[in-house]
Amino acid sequence: MTGAFVYRFATPHDPKADILYVNVVPRYSCTNSCRFCSRKDAIKGMPNIYEKKAGRRLRLPKAPMAEGVVRELETRINPATDEIAFVGLGEPFLQFELVKNIIGAVRANGFRGNIRIDTNGLAKCWYGGNPAQELKTAGLDEIRISVNAVNGRDYAAISRSGYTQAFGKLCEFVTDCIRAGIKTCASFIVCFDDGEVKTRAKEEYLDFALSLGIEPGNVILRNYLPPLNR
Repeated sequence: MTGAFVYRFATPHDPKADILYVNVVPRYSCTNSCRFCSRKDAIKGMPNIYEKKAGRRLRLPKAPMAEGVVRELETRINPATDEIAFVGLGEPFLQFELVKNIIGAVRANGFRGNIRIDTNGLAKCWYGGNPAQELKTAGLDEIRISVNAVNGRDYAAISRSGYTQAFGKLCEFVTDCIRAGIKTCASFIVCFDDGEVKTRAKEEYLDFALSLGIEPGNVILRNYLPPLNR
């Protein structure tokens, strides 16, 4: 199956929701190589949990054009569609201007449902200005940021990011999103242990998220799911 840039997804969290997922990530690109991410299996062409639920491969040879994504969304939005979510396997903000342009165009065309992005939160490492405020101005409602740690040492071990100041920039971005008026969620993988790195107790992650200003109901704790090939 060829890569898709607009698709629906089997989500157990809200099976009645009508969500259109948008993938703008070429070649599963990401700044991180998180220990628990199924992206590594996807790169190798191996079965993985995310693409299994999506029902198709998501590898794009290059980033799509904004006009093509908007056209595809317009053909698939129906009266029940309540959310558009930028997700995929990789980091959507590596295509920051593209994401922002798609959001603006969809809003201009009259979509009034929720628009959400899932991200590793490192946009400030490569994008100048105030990315959070630009996203709010474009029409973003909600952002889910993969924090996965309570300090820089833990973050480096888990995410294996290419940026030495990653965790500090991530925390700044969380604060920026809250100040911009975007619904800001912090997510953490729990119950992971690969023999070298073990995630912390749920209570530690919750406390840290609250210290960043995240609302209690916006803290997402995800149980680690092992790869399909094991």
